[in-house]
Amino acid sequence: MDAPPNLRLATPADLPDLLPLFRAYQEHYGQLTTAGEEQTRALLADLLADPSAGFVALAHRGNQLVGFAAVYLTISGLIAQRIAHLGDLYVIPEFRRHRVGTALFDAVALEARRRDINLVRWLAVAGDTELNAWYRRLVPPLGSFELYLRPTGTPQAADTAPDPLA
Repeated sequence: MDAPPNLRLATPADLPDLLPLFRAYQEHYGQLTTAGEEQTRALLADLLADPSAGFVALAHRGNQLVGFAAVYLTISGLIAQRIAHLGDLYVIPEFRRHRVGTALFDAVALEARRRDINLVRWLAVAGDTELNAWYRRLVPPLGSFELYLRPTGTPQAADTAPDPLA
Protein backbone atom coordinates (compact mmCIF):
# COMPACT_ATOMS: atom_id res chain seq x y z
CA MET A 1 0.00 0.00 0.00
CA ASP A 2 3.00 2.35 0.22
CA ALA A 3 3.27 2.80 -3.55
CA PRO A 4 2.53 6.42 -4.47
CA PRO A 5 -1.15 7.09 -5.07
CA ASN A 6 -2.44 8.13 -8.47
CA LEU A 7 -2.81 11.90 -8.43
CA ARG A 8 -4.68 14.28 -10.69
CA LEU A 9 -6.54 17.56 -10.62
CA ALA A 10 -10.28 17.37 -10.04
CA THR A 11 -12.81 18.46 -12.64
CA PRO A 12 -16.49 19.32 -12.20
CA ALA A 13 -17.30 15.68 -13.06
CA ASP A 14 -15.52 14.61 -9.83
CA LEU A 15 -17.97 16.46 -7.56
CA PRO A 16 -20.14 13.39 -6.73
CA ASP A 17 -17.08 11.43 -5.53
CA LEU A 18 -15.39 14.37 -3.83
CA LEU A 19 -18.39 15.62 -1.83
CA PRO A 20 -18.62 12.64 0.60
CA LEU A 21 -14.89 12.88 1.39
CA PHE A 22 -15.13 16.63 1.89
CA ARG A 23 -18.08 16.12 4.25
CA ALA A 24 -16.06 13.52 6.21
CA TYR A 25 -13.26 16.10 6.48
CA GLN A 26 -15.73 18.71 7.77
CA GLU A 27 -17.17 16.23 10.29
CA HIS A 28 -13.64 15.52 11.54
CA TYR A 29 -13.37 19.19 12.54
CA GLY A 30 -16.95 19.22 13.91
CA GLN A 31 -17.13 22.36 16.02
CA LEU A 32 -15.22 24.44 13.47
CA THR A 33 -17.79 24.12 10.70
CA THR A 34 -21.46 24.79 10.32
CA ALA A 35 -21.50 24.16 6.57
CA GLY A 36 -24.24 21.90 5.34
CA GLU A 37 -24.08 19.53 2.39
CA GLU A 38 -25.66 21.90 -0.13
CA GLN A 39 -23.43 24.78 0.93
CA THR A 40 -20.39 22.51 0.57
CA ARG A 41 -21.60 21.23 -2.80
CA ALA A 42 -21.95 24.83 -4.05
CA LEU A 43 -18.48 25.78 -2.80
CA LEU A 44 -16.85 22.80 -4.49
CA ALA A 45 -18.83 23.28 -7.72
CA ASP A 46 -17.66 26.91 -7.90
CA LEU A 47 -14.05 25.96 -7.15
CA LEU A 48 -13.96 23.16 -9.71
CA ALA A 49 -15.57 25.36 -12.38
CA ASP A 50 -13.13 28.27 -11.95
CA PRO A 51 -9.41 27.41 -12.21
CA SER A 52 -8.52 31.02 -11.36
CA ALA A 53 -10.08 30.49 -7.91
CA GLY A 54 -7.99 27.44 -7.08
CA PHE A 55 -7.85 23.70 -7.58
CA VAL A 56 -8.40 20.36 -5.92
CA ALA A 57 -5.82 17.57 -6.15
CA LEU A 58 -7.22 14.05 -5.85
CA ALA A 59 -5.44 10.91 -4.64
CA HIS A 60 -6.67 7.49 -5.75
CA ARG A 61 -5.66 3.96 -4.85
CA GLY A 62 -7.04 1.88 -7.67
CA ASN A 63 -10.55 3.17 -8.32
CA GLN A 64 -11.02 4.52 -4.79
CA LEU A 65 -10.70 8.22 -3.98
CA VAL A 66 -8.67 8.20 -0.76
CA GLY A 67 -7.74 11.84 -0.27
CA PHE A 68 -7.83 15.38 -1.55
CA ALA A 69 -6.17 18.76 -1.17
CA ALA A 70 -8.26 21.87 -1.85
CA VAL A 71 -6.30 25.00 -2.68
CA TYR A 72 -7.62 28.54 -2.89
CA LEU A 73 -5.62 31.12 -4.82
CA THR A 74 -5.27 34.46 -3.11
CA ILE A 75 -2.70 37.17 -2.45
CA SER A 76 -0.55 38.23 0.46
CA GLY A 77 -0.07 41.94 0.94
CA LEU A 78 2.72 41.18 3.40
CA ILE A 79 4.91 39.63 0.71
CA ALA A 80 3.16 41.36 -2.23
CA GLN A 81 2.55 38.26 -4.30
CA ARG A 82 0.01 35.65 -5.24
CA ILE A 83 -0.08 32.61 -2.97
CA ALA A 84 -1.76 29.23 -2.89
CA HIS A 85 -3.66 28.68 0.36
CA LEU A 86 -3.90 24.97 1.13
CA GLY A 87 -7.22 25.26 2.91
CA ASP A 88 -8.28 21.64 3.13
CA LEU A 89 -6.26 18.41 3.17
CA TYR A 90 -7.86 15.07 3.97
CA VAL A 91 -6.89 11.42 3.71
CA ILE A 92 -9.26 8.59 4.63
CA PRO A 93 -8.03 7.27 8.01
CA GLU A 94 -7.06 3.78 6.79
CA PHE A 95 -4.81 5.34 4.13
CA ARG A 96 -2.92 7.65 6.50
CA ARG A 97 0.75 6.90 7.11
CA HIS A 98 1.02 5.49 3.60
CA ARG A 99 2.46 8.58 1.85
CA VAL A 100 -0.90 9.78 0.48
CA GLY A 101 -0.84 13.09 2.38
CA THR A 102 2.78 13.76 1.43
CA ALA A 103 2.02 13.00 -2.22
CA LEU A 104 -0.93 15.42 -2.14
CA PHE A 105 1.22 18.06 -0.44
CA ASP A 106 3.89 17.70 -3.14
CA ALA A 107 1.25 17.81 -5.90
CA VAL A 108 -0.08 21.09 -4.50
CA ALA A 109 3.40 22.64 -4.58
CA LEU A 110 3.94 21.43 -8.15
CA GLU A 111 0.61 22.78 -9.39
CA ALA A 112 1.25 26.11 -7.65
CA ARG A 113 4.64 26.34 -9.39
CA ARG A 114 2.97 25.57 -12.75
CA ARG A 115 0.76 28.60 -12.08
CA ASP A 116 3.78 30.80 -11.30
CA ILE A 117 2.95 30.88 -7.59
CA ASN A 118 5.99 30.60 -5.36
CA LEU A 119 4.41 30.02 -1.96
CA VAL A 120 1.92 27.58 -0.46
CA ARG A 121 0.44 28.63 2.89
CA TRP A 122 -1.69 26.65 5.31
CA LEU A 123 -2.99 26.90 8.84
CA ALA A 124 -3.16 24.12 11.40
CA VAL A 125 -5.21 23.72 14.55
CA ALA A 126 -2.70 24.03 17.40
CA GLY A 127 -4.24 21.17 19.37
CA ASP A 128 -3.78 18.66 16.54
CA THR A 129 -0.31 17.66 17.70
CA GLU A 130 -0.03 14.56 15.51
CA LEU A 131 -0.84 16.48 12.33
CA ASN A 132 1.43 19.36 13.30
CA ALA A 133 4.32 16.95 13.90
CA TRP A 134 3.83 15.68 10.34
CA TYR A 135 3.76 19.25 8.99
CA ARG A 136 7.00 20.04 10.84
CA ARG A 137 8.66 17.08 9.10
CA LEU A 138 7.68 18.63 5.76
CA VAL A 139 8.79 22.19 6.51
CA PRO A 140 9.66 24.13 9.67
CA PRO A 141 6.89 26.44 10.92
CA LEU A 142 7.24 30.16 10.29
CA GLY A 143 5.82 31.11 13.65
CA SER A 144 2.72 31.00 15.78
CA PHE A 145 -0.46 32.77 14.82
CA GLU A 146 -3.92 33.11 16.27
CA LEU A 147 -6.93 32.81 14.01
CA TYR A 148 -9.89 35.13 14.47
CA LEU A 149 -13.18 34.74 12.62
CA ARG A 150 -15.90 37.37 12.65
CA PRO A 151 -19.13 36.49 10.91
CA THR A 152 -20.21 39.49 8.87
CA GLY A 153 -23.87 38.90 9.64
CA THR A 154 -23.39 39.28 13.40
CA PRO A 155 -23.77 42.89 14.56
CA GLN A 156 -21.06 44.08 16.91
CA ALA A 157 -20.99 47.22 19.05
CA ALA A 158 -18.64 48.85 16.53
CA ASP A 159 -21.25 48.33 13.81
CA THR A 160 -23.33 51.16 15.27
CA ALA A 161 -20.61 53.65 14.33
CA PRO A 162 -20.88 55.52 11.02
CA ASP A 163 -19.73 53.51 8.00
CA PRO A 164 -16.10 54.55 7.37
CA LEU A 165 -16.30 53.35 3.77
CA ALA A 166 -19.42 55.33 2.87
